[in-house]
Amino acid sequence: MANSFRSIGLIARVTATMGNQLFQADDLANNQFIYLLRITEQPGITQTELASQLHVDPSTCLRTVRKLITSGYVSRETDDANKKRRPLVATTKGMAMAPALEAYEQHVLAIGTAGLSTGEAALLEELLAKVATNMRDFQEKRS
Repeated sequence: MANSFRSIGLIARVTATMGNQLFQADDLANNQFIYLLRITEQPGITQTELASQLHVDPSTCLRTVRKLITSGYVSRETDDANKKRRPLVATTKGMAMAPALEAYEQHVLAIGTAGLSTGEAALLEELLAKVATNMRDFQEKRS
């Protein structure tokens, strides 16, 4: 069983390294591409929601979002209905990256699931979702 978690770690490191190398020319380093992907997928997501979805510390999320804003990929808006809510929205520059980000995600999935039958891929997704839920629940209980 320990090898399963080591495998998950390997998958995370390899995919992050691949993405960082691929998007380095676009000035998206240190996994910023992951944040931008989520923001393009969910326009109006708040920084708190983003940190929660990515399971990162709020201060780490803040630093990354600031870099994305400085680089012109994201803007922080004000919600007219709730002035305290500051939704994140991809700029034109950020949205221009969306197809490349989505293609990267699909490419990684194709590499990772190569040789798996449809049933095996579905089972893998189901089992990983259960493991993720267990880990998230454990983390929330400790917070």
